[in-house]
Amino acid sequence: MSLFETVPANLFRPLASPGAAIYTQVLLALFAATKQQSQPLSRERALSLVEQQLEQPNAEVLTSDAHEEESELEQNNHASAILRSLRAWGWLRFEQQSDYSSAIILPDYAFRLLQLFEDLATKQRQHLRGMICGIHDVLEKACTGDAPHDRLSNAYDQTLFLTQALKELQHNIGLHIQTVLKTLKTKDVLEHVFGSYRKDIVDQAYHQLRTSDHLSRYRPAILQFLHKIERTNLIDLSAQHLVSRGEAASFELAYNRLSEQIETIRSHFEQLDQLIRVIDLRHSQFVDSAVRNIELFLSASTSTSGQLHSILSHILPNPEAYAQASPEINELLNIYEVQLTDQQSLTAPTRAAVPFESQADSYIPISEADIEQAQAATLRQLRRSISRDRVRRYALQLLGDAEQRRGSEIELESIDDLSLIIYLRSYGDGSLGYKVEPIDDGVWVERDGVGFRDFLVRRVSTEQPA
Repeated sequence: MSLFETVPANLFRPLASPGAAIYTQVLLALFAATKQQSQPLSRERALSLVEQQLEQPNAEVLTSDAHEEESELEQNNHASAILRSLRAWGWLRFEQQSDYSSAIILPDYAFRLLQLFEDLATKQRQHLRGMICGIHDVLEKACTGDAPHDRLSNAYDQTLFLTQALKELQHNIGLHIQTVLKTLKTKDVLEHVFGSYRKDIVDQAYHQLRTSDHLSRYRPAILQFLHKIERTNLIDLSAQHLVSRGEAASFELAYNRLSEQIETIRSHFEQLDQLIRVIDLRHSQFVDSAVRNIELFLSASTSTSGQLHSILSHILPNPEAYAQASPEINELLNIYEVQLTDQQSLTAPTRAAVPFESQADSYIPISEADIEQAQAATLRQLRRSISRDRVRRYALQLLGDAEQRRGSEIELESIDDLSLIIYLRSYGDGSLGYKVEPIDDGVWVERDGVGFRDFLVRRVSTEQPA
């Protein structure tokens, strides 16, 4: 199937025009407003958004092609011309409402494309956190017979998305390696390693992939769930349901589709080890590249070229003169040039070592008010920690003058009270001056969406016998 059987042939025309940046911002503004409103976007609101973007320098000149197919009578308003052109190119639809006013509608393909554009513009990455665990939970629920046809399709889509996101992660690590190899300052290398790389790669995906969302933790159960779905009547019931909903022409087609989805999920999870090993290798290459680059700077003072750089930097009258003469100095200090056997090799070319010079970091002094505010926030966090002494004081506060009290009588005033109740049950062995005892045929208690079986808190003596 051709792409342009689904989308208009002129859809990408504004993105290839001189005003592509303006058109993109107009579309993203309309897209953001459409997502925020429950009703279709009015024409007046759309015109206001377009006019805001036209306030940029040379915006009307860059988007002058919006008037090409209009008559002179229609060229009185540039914002209206842009809306009509976007409709002609397939990005918008005009829909008449019951009150005869016009509303702006985005086609389905425009929603998908603009969501992608928005993610790229805001540098949003595909999240891998919890994805393997999510596939595990969906298949586990499918095995219970709870809408297995929908859950199997959901697991299939998530598996394809997982593989795509892992491949994207692999390629993104390669971009970070190239950036580090081109960096010429130790400070910039360290900022990249502990800044952008940690934020975009380690914290967002890689750490969870090797710890809480580890493949070996969930894959055996996932394969077992798939085997159970195949060996029971769940796949037959799912196929019948797809036929009854009109999503498949026959039982055989529905059964084959579900079988292919199961086989795809199985094959992807069986082959994920190889892809993750490649990601581990790329991660190791990035770390090695950063370390070697830093070692080059730190060991520069022990090399002949590094010492000559230091001598000449002190001989020249000022740093500006040294910076101006630096290219000529590099040519003089390179005794010979190493030629790569393969001119297309991706290996970084060698360069003369430059001595490392530490630079003092500039920082904004912290005021006394900021210090007191930070201390108060730290104190609040420390007070939220739950110790045995705090649990003991909480139990004595609940009991008051009484000898015993039911759990159903405890009121939850904050989220911290829920944690205290959990620890109250855990430490209720009598060592803290109270004891928690179950109640025969205790009722189920609901408190602000939290449920537990009723129990009894009884005061006991902690004195040791003589």
